Amino acid sequence: MPAGLEYIKDFVKYITLNKRMSEHTAQAYLVDLEQFNVFIIQSSSDRDETVRSKQIRTWIASMSKQGLSGKSIHRKLSSLRSYYKYVNTFKNIENQPLAKISSPKLEKRIVKDIPALDLFNMFKNFPWDEQKDGKKDRLMLLMLYSCGLRLSELINIKIKDIDTVKNEIRVLGKRNKVRVIPLHNELLNAFTDADLNGSYLFERENGKAYYPMLVNRKVHKYLKLFSSAHKTNPHTLRHSFATHLLNNGANLMAIKDLLGHSSLAATQVYTKNNIEKLKQMHKLHPRNKA
Repeated sequence: MPAGLEYIKDFVKYITLNKRMSEHTAQAYLVDLEQFNVFIIQSSSDRDETVRSKQIRTWIASMSKQGLSGKSIHRKLSSLRSYYKYVNTFKNIENQPLAKISSPKLEKRIVKDIPALDLFNMFKNFPWDEQKDGKKDRLMLLMLYSCGLRLSELINIKIKDIDTVKNEIRVLGKRNKVRVIPLHNELLNAFTDADLNGSYLFERENGKAYYPMLVNRKVHKYLKLFSSAHKTNPHTLRHSFATHLLNNGANLMAIKDLLGHSSLAATQVYTKNNIEKLKQMHKLHPRNKA
């Protein structure tokens, strides 16, 4: 086996146990790394040779020639980067063959929001009382949609960050920037219904905060019941928060501040999804009445 690739199974075990990755995800990593290992063995005369950047570039070209999409190549390189980060850290292997390798640029897909009616039906009609942690799950979904939170922001919120007198919540965002987000009555009532205790707003029985995969699973579980949207994850709810505000006439600068964006350019992506509103506005043009 090429030098540095002998720890693939150790790595997969590590991400399964320590990174809380699902069996499906861990298996995808294993397949990517074993495919790379086979490629290196077949293309190298010296099986003990240390992997070089040139070989990775050849591998990328080979995958492209086979017709793999840029997204698939990007994912396989991501698996390889994670593996080398692991062996650099835990196996004292200093080889970094991906240091000068750039992943293929991916065309940005416009994220679609979840229709407001779908979300209204979910919050109003789902039997939350009948679910284990149902009221807390409802609060979690409301926080993501009504406050436009990032996943990382949600899981780090503590109960002390909520001010029910001023009806606001303090959120620690990227680069440790704090922002204050207003809370509406439905959210305030949801806090009471959820019967919260502990330190974190969303806390497991062991006293630790929810981890990202747990939130993703819960969000996907509920959204799939009420929406046919392609993406059903926490970011989709954040995106829906911004899009629905914009559709209802909110100022772009205000949305920027609520989302915690450092620049307006990041917020302007939501205007690209606003085509239906633009079509309605265009009907006001005098030539459309001719």
